[in-house]
Amino acid sequence: MSRKMRWNYIVNAVIALLGLLSLLSGLLMLTFPEGGYRGGRNPDFRTALLGLSRHTWSDLHVWLSLLAVAGVALHLVLHWKWIVCATKAWFAVKPKREVAVETCPVE
Repeated sequence: MSRKMRWNYIVNAVIALLGLLSLLSGLLMLTFPEGGYRGGRNPDFRTALLGLSRHTWSDLHVWLSLLAVAGVALHLVLHWKWIVCATKAWFAVKPKREVAVETCPVE
């Protein structure tokens, strides 16, 4: 396995893990009781899920999502040559008769 292939695998696995954790934290927040004191009218105030408050889950969700976006940006950087090549091939002017066209290398 080449070094680049190893990096691609690691980056993709981290993006997948962060995306899954962000999804799970988002689903937990959907089912979690609303936070806030509301002048003492909220019986679920200070409720914790798995030892974390709603506010902490919200912060965790945001940070996991930001890290996943950073991973996607890194993924794009790692595949930039292929993206440029594929874009050029997609928008290339087609010749009148079929000619063998150079294809983008698989990364």
